[in-house]
Amino acid sequence: MAEEKQKYAKHIEESRKKWDQLSPKEKELYTSIIGTLVSDFILFWDTLKAIEKRFNIDVMGIAREQRWEHSFASGQRLAKKFQNHGVKDLYDAYNSQFEGLVRAKWFECNDKAFQKWNFACPCIDHFRNLGKTDEEIKEMAELFCLADIGIMQGFNPELEVYPQPRLLMRGDSHCAYRTEDHRGEDD
Repeated sequence: MAEEKQKYAKHIEESRKKWDQLSPKEKELYTSIIGTLVSDFILFWDTLKAIEKRFNIDVMGIAREQRWEHSFASGQRLAKKFQNHGVKDLYDAYNSQFEGLVRAKWFECNDKAFQKWNFACPCIDHFRNLGKTDEEIKEMAELFCLADIGIMQGFNPELEVYPQPRLLMRGDSHCAYRTEDHRGEDD
């Protein structure tokens, strides 16, 4: 049973080794890209808050829709590079690139599901360096992290991608992720 749950443990370890083998300059490039994403999100967030304040309207529903649509479309573009669009392909396409950054504890990674907890978030320090308090980060967490779910769901809408019940950005001890592939199962 343990082997079934961790079918791709060696694959995950290879992703971690790839990260470890990157040069400091290459690692800095990754963190720089994440910093740019965080900076762009802060501009988006601050603009939304200013619109809400100036016009006394709730724009967060619209923001959620747009965040979802854009990340879902990103997942669809990512999927074009893969054939099977299963759990392992999703890992290879999206999750593997963060393996060296998130200090993940894997509970399951096979053809039917992956479940992990991330104990580090490469974004939080960028938010803090750009002047956001922990309370502001908590407020932004759900909308910011919605992109992960949108990308994974866009990669293959037939996969069941669960909302994150825990997020480091909300002050939880870890981020929790679970994705399942029910294709081929009798309903």
